[in-house]
Amino acid sequence: MSRHVVICGAGSAGCTLAARLTEDPGTSVTLLEGGPDYPAPEDMPDDIRSAWIFGVPDHDWGFTSEAVAVSDNIPSWSVVNAGEVPMPRGKVVGGSSAVNGTNALRALPVDFARWQAMGADSWGWDSVLPYFRKLEDDPAGGSWHGTGGPIRVRRFPGTEQTPVTKAFIEACQGLGHRYVDDLNGPNPCGVGPLPTNQVDGVRQSAALCYLTPDVRARPNLTVRPDTLVDRVETVNGRAQAVILATGERLAGDTVVISAGSYCSPGILIRSGIGPADDLDRLGVPLVHANEAVGRNLRDHPFSTLAFQPTSAFDQSDPPLQTLLHRASSGTRDDSGIDLQVVLFTVDPARIFVGVALLRPYSIGRVETVSRDPRVAPRIVANFYQHPEDLARVVEGVKHIRELVAHPALKAYVGEEVFPGADVVGDAAIAAAVQGAPTTQAHPVGTCSMGPAASPWGVVDQRGAVHGVDGLYVIDASIMPTLPVVPTNLTTIMIAERCADHLRKTLTTDHGHDAIPASPRPQ
Repeated sequence: MSRHVVICGAGSAGCTLAARLTEDPGTSVTLLEGGPDYPAPEDMPDDIRSAWIFGVPDHDWGFTSEAVAVSDNIPSWSVVNAGEVPMPRGKVVGGSSAVNGTNALRALPVDFARWQAMGADSWGWDSVLPYFRKLEDDPAGGSWHGTGGPIRVRRFPGTEQTPVTKAFIEACQGLGHRYVDDLNGPNPCGVGPLPTNQVDGVRQSAALCYLTPDVRARPNLTVRPDTLVDRVETVNGRAQAVILATGERLAGDTVVISAGSYCSPGILIRSGIGPADDLDRLGVPLVHANEAVGRNLRDHPFSTLAFQPTSAFDQSDPPLQTLLHRASSGTRDDSGIDLQVVLFTVDPARIFVGVALLRPYSIGRVETVSRDPRVAPRIVANFYQHPEDLARVVEGVKHIRELVAHPALKAYVGEEVFPGADVVGDAAIAAAVQGAPTTQAHPVGTCSMGPAASPWGVVDQRGAVHGVDGLYVIDASIMPTLPVVPTNLTTIMIAERCADHLRKTLTTDHGHDAIPASPRPQ
């Protein structure tokens, strides 16, 4: 029996799902994407192909956050238009995996323990590790790593590290941080070579790794770029079709929304699934009321210091090779990691050292403001709303200043350009942090996994939408809370695991089977 699945969004999750589901010749998949498609590296523009270009305006949805206070000292990398903070998302087949910084860090066991505490009890570490291994081709080997998977993971050994990278590592060790050979290992608290999904400077996006020429040649896969999704049509509580912005109707036995934390909630709401007041305000007929749709937005805020380089600095690629995981509390194990310090050299006239808050307590939301899918959502990031968030980042800024004062880094790092050496004291630093907010672009949570009765539950542990049959959300938006790492590999892992469930459901029609057991370690 032939089964048709329509996937809305060709990002990290959508590409993974399309590749895995079409392994079964009895399942056909139509994969929809709002941006363009570049099937091979030679087709890609430089900003997509190059792993060393961060931020790609020509392939971005152009979303911004709520307005923020503006001062004369806000740097250009923080605010593009006065009072707006960019919230980057890739608009291209591959999604944000095609425009990101190629961090190939995996969520930690403690992250999944937090998911379990929020009701996702089948997502413990022992259940997800085999799927991380399945997606990886990591020469690190051992029981924590996979080889032969689609995503190629590489690290820069000491012989390939730039002088300023080596100096950063030395400075971190000089301040008492341990050296970590494997930041995807059991305890990544410390400094070490960054695992990346790049090879010879080419970004290994989900599109490149999962939608290979062999996969694209499958007769049961159709990739439709430059296609904007409006809503899902439901009949008697079951998804029947996807309606495009043009009005075209695509029938499907199963519909999967993989449009990301900013766009997936909007598709649900335009489909009649979401907060009742929002649906009423927009004039959308109610299909299933759920107050959690679009809520529970969590992201990693990022604060960057800029320095004038010394004459010894020779800007070179790669611009990012290492990072420091640390705990603001001073603990030395993975349970306390809440800050990430990263040095990057994307500009020959500047050295940047940033601090990301990995476990923010502030929670935002995404609001659908129009029935027109062409209208951007209202994003309320709420960065630093919780006072402890701001206090931890202030501490992180002070720690960066200690690092750059270390003799190893001082050889390359000169005068502080932003916020400036005269910005001292917690209050002044806090004001600078709040005045120049940026994001690491890791939004999650707006269609969260959780029990149907919970304030955050939009989907069950398989990604099935509560209250509607045949409809799934499978992407970063279903993470109930943030991992303390970039989200790309964890999103792909989620798609790998949910794809196993979907394949079983599609072939047995047992729509309420438990999520499948993990594959055997390879």
